[in-house]
Amino acid sequence: MLGTRHIAVSFWPLEMAAAWLTLVLALISVVNGQRVAGNKQAQLWLDCSCLHANERNATQWGNVSINASHALGAKNNCLMIFIGGMADELVAFQLQQLQLRPGCLDTVEVFPYLREPVIENSTLASYTWCQHSATARNATPIYSGGRLLGLRLSFQQPPTRLSDWTLNLTASYRFLKQELFKTNGRLVPHSFCDFYFFASTGIEGNLGEGYFHSPRFPANYPAHIKCAYKFIGRPDSRVELLFEELQLPPVVSGGCQLDALTIFDAESAHMNAVIDVLCAPCPTRRILSSGPDLLLEFNASSNRTAKGFRGKYKFVPNEQQALAVPPILEAASIAIKQTPAKSNSVQVEGDEEAGKDARPGHRNQHCKLLYDSRVNKSGIFESNQLLSSLIGVPISKNSDSAKVVQCRYEFKAQKPEVIQIKFHDFNIPTEHENSSRCRDEDALHVLTEVRGKYETQELLCGAFLPKPLMSNSQQLQLQFVGKYPPKMTNKVQYYGFRAEYRFLTNYGILSGVQQGDECTFVYNSRDRISGLFHSPNFPGYYLENVVCNYYFYGADERVVLRFTYFDVEGISTCDHQTASDYVEFSNFMSTDRKFSKYCGKLPDFEVRSDGRFFRVSFYSNDRFVANGFRALYTFESIDLKMNPDLGDSTVSMQSYVSDGVQLIPNFISIPLTIVISLTQYRN
Repeated sequence: MLGTRHIAVSFWPLEMAAAWLTLVLALISVVNGQRVAGNKQAQLWLDCSCLHANERNATQWGNVSINASHALGAKNNCLMIFIGGMADELVAFQLQQLQLRPGCLDTVEVFPYLREPVIENSTLASYTWCQHSATARNATPIYSGGRLLGLRLSFQQPPTRLSDWTLNLTASYRFLKQELFKTNGRLVPHSFCDFYFFASTGIEGNLGEGYFHSPRFPANYPAHIKCAYKFIGRPDSRVELLFEELQLPPVVSGGCQLDALTIFDAESAHMNAVIDVLCAPCPTRRILSSGPDLLLEFNASSNRTAKGFRGKYKFVPNEQQALAVPPILEAASIAIKQTPAKSNSVQVEGDEEAGKDARPGHRNQHCKLLYDSRVNKSGIFESNQLLSSLIGVPISKNSDSAKVVQCRYEFKAQKPEVIQIKFHDFNIPTEHENSSRCRDEDALHVLTEVRGKYETQELLCGAFLPKPLMSNSQQLQLQFVGKYPPKMTNKVQYYGFRAEYRFLTNYGILSGVQQGDECTFVYNSRDRISGLFHSPNFPGYYLENVVCNYYFYGADERVVLRFTYFDVEGISTCDHQTASDYVEFSNFMSTDRKFSKYCGKLPDFEVRSDGRFFRVSFYSNDRFVANGFRALYTFESIDLKMNPDLGDSTVSMQSYVSDGVQLIPNFISIPLTIVISLTQYRN
C-alpha cells in the first residue's frame, strides 16, 4: 500500500503538491483559531445544557423535577444542575423518584464537593445511578461539603420523541447553616482534623460543653485520614461524651476493621487505657472518663467513606474524687492517675541542690538520664519523673521564689541507627497567654554540639504537641528547664511533657519494603494497591544530607501519586546553584527529561507514571530543612492491548501525540498524509 500511494502521488505536478501544502497550512491556522479553545475546553469539561436551582425557604424543601422535555435536545446530550446556597450554607439533597431507561442509557452523577459551578471531566462523582428505578423516598439524604451540589445527567442514543422517553428525576433540597455542624474545639495549627477541647477555668458549675464532628459532616468524610480529638479537663472534672449519630462503612466480618473510633481514658493513646472501639451504628450512648482527660482517635484507612459521626461533649464535676490535689497537681493532673514510670536509662546522676542558673549544660541539673540503644530500642521518658520528687516540698508564697528544676536526657544510638522523639503530652507555658515565644528558664531545649560544647538549637514550649524530632547522627540531647510550681499562661491543666524515644533504621518511614539499611523503599502492586509514603520523620523536619529513593512497581498498572503536603526547602530552579533540596520524578532509574525538579512550598498536585515502573527521589543538603512531603500512591490498571508501549520503561510520547492529533481536523487528515508522503518520496 505504501508503494502504491507513492506511485499514485508521483503523477501530481509539483505545483499541485505545493498548492495542497499551502491549503493545508491555511486550513490549520483558520481551524486552530476556532477550535483550539474548544478542544482544550472539551479536555477539561463537557459543554452541557445548564440549570440553576436556588429556591429559598427556611422551613420547606425546594423541589427539582427533570423529565424528557428538559433533556430532549440538550447540548451534547447532557444536562447539568447546580443547587447553590450562600457562602455559610450547605445543601441537603433528597432523591424522591427516579425513572431511567434500562441498560444504563441514562446516567445520573452527583457531585457534592464542588467549589465552583463547574464539573470537569476529571472530577469524580460521589454517586452514580444508571439503572431503572421506581421510587426512592426512603433514600438517605446527600449533603454537600460546601455551598454547592451538582448533578450531571448524560444520555446515550436519546429518543427523538417525548412519548418514547419516560425520563423522570424528582428530588427535594434544603439549605442548612454550616455553623450547625461546627466542631467547638481548637484546631491544631497545620493539621486537618486534630482538635483540643479545654475545660473552662471560670464559672463553677459550667465547665464547658459543645459538639464535635467527623470532617465535612454531615457530608461523607474523606478517605485515608486520621483525626485526634483531645479533651483536657480540670483536675476536679471528668469528660462526658454523647454520640448522637455514628455511620461508618459496614463491617464485613466480626470486629472493627479499617474505619473505627477508639476512645482512650487518658490524654494519650495508650492501649491499656482504651475504653471502647466503635465502628458500627449504635443507639445513643454516653461515655464518661475516670479522670479529667480523654482522647478520641478516628482512623479512616479504607477506600470507602460514610457520613461519620456527631457527638456532644461536656466537662462535668468529678464527685467521686477522694484525694486532695496538691498544688503542683492542679497543673499536672496526670500525676494522680499513675505513678511515675521507671526509667529505661542505664545511668542516673542526681544533684540534691537546686541551682538558680537555668542555662542548659551547667552542672546544676537535678537529673541526667542516658538512654542507650544497646539496652532498649524504645521507651518513654517524661518530666513527671523529675516533678513528682518535688511534690510536698514547702514552697514560699512569693511567686518569684519558684524552684528552678533541670534534667538532661541523652540518647546514644549505634550505626546505622538514628534517634526519633515523638511527643504524647506537652504543655510548657509561653511568655504570656497570646504569645508563642518561649522562655529560656521554662522550656524544653533541643541541644546540638558546637565546637565540643552543647548549645541550644531550638526551644519547645506551648500547649500543642511539637512535631517529631530526629537526629542527624547517633547522638541527641534534650534538656528540660522548668519551675516548681509552674506559672501557667494557658488553660491546659497539665505541666511538662511525656515523650517516646525510638532508635530507628527506617528513617521513620513505615510504608513500603526497605532495602537494607539505606533510605530506599519499594512499593509493589502485588503487596498493596494504595497507601501513603512520605519524607523521613514526617511531619517533623527531615534529615540533612540524605538521599531517599521510592521505587514503585506495578504488575499491569501505572502508579498515580497525589501529594497532599509538599514543603521542601528550595527556590527557583531547585538545583545545586541555589543550594536547594528537591524531589525528582522519573520513569527510569536514570534522569527523566520529562520531569523538572520540585522544591519549595507547593499546593496539592498529582504525578502519573507512563508505565509499570516509577521512581521518586528526595535529596537534601546541609543548609536548611523543612517538613518534607506526604503523598498517596495508587496503582491503576493499564490496558496493554490498547497501549502496548505503556508496559515498557521507554519514553512515552502519548500525551504529545494525542494533543497533536486533536488539533488537526478529520476532513484534512487525508490530504495532509498525501503531502507528507510526496515529500518523503521526493527526498
